[in-house]
Amino acid sequence: MTRERQNRPDRTDAPTAAAAPSLRPAPDATAVVLAGGESTRFGPGHKALATLDGEPLIRRVVGTLRAVASRPPIVAVRTADQRERLAQALPRDWDVRFVRDEPGLSGPLAGVTAAADTVTTSWLFVAGCDMPLLEPHAVAALFECAARSDGDRDRHVSANGDRPSPPAIVPVSERGHEPLHALYRRAAVRDNVSELAPDDGLGALLNRLDGVEYVGFDALPESVDRSVTNVNTRTELARVAAGDEVRR
Repeated sequence: MTRERQNRPDRTDAPTAAAAPSLRPAPDATAVVLAGGESTRFGPGHKALATLDGEPLIRRVVGTLRAVASRPPIVAVRTADQRERLAQALPRDWDVRFVRDEPGLSGPLAGVTAAADTVTTSWLFVAGCDMPLLEPHAVAALFECAARSDGDRDRHVSANGDRPSPPAIVPVSERGHEPLHALYRRAAVRDNVSELAPDDGLGALLNRLDGVEYVGFDALPESVDRSVTNVNTRTELARVAAGDEVRR
């Protein structure tokens, strides 16, 4: 199985099946759904409100993360109008918080930074609102990686007095790494975002972090291949609805 610390992701061999973990969440983690994009490639309307099997994408993603994370999910939006429309697509009894994207930043980094400034948990699990096949066991497997890292850190502290732990845990396959299906330490985001340019993305953040743990798909449940699927166009959504796999 492929689990290693490094500053750049290497390509891995084709993924093989891994045992599915229990849905035991990592301690002290908040799930963040990024929904502040303009959906320009998707066409009219916010793609988070498009439906798959009659269910809005935002509801599918938030519902999956509610089943795994121990804290109420956060949805990051760019405008008040987005917040209102997305809130209407979620059940009233769901405990979901909304944050506005960080001014002066753009793209996913704006939402991640806003969430990091809002929550108090050690970890943020970051996903896009356009990931209709997000799978709880694939997410839980990353949470278990974080739990092991926290346990290893605590044991090492008692022995040596320092705290070696990854600033992020990111899946990686032969297609590349998946920064929008990944865990980030809140402190790592807050400590490094000021060094990034306004139009930088999560890749630039990861490049600044030392000791990122890249986890090969072969070390995760087989369902991770579906879980990382995102849809940028209505054609891609139609392919997912038809059962076809979307490759980016």
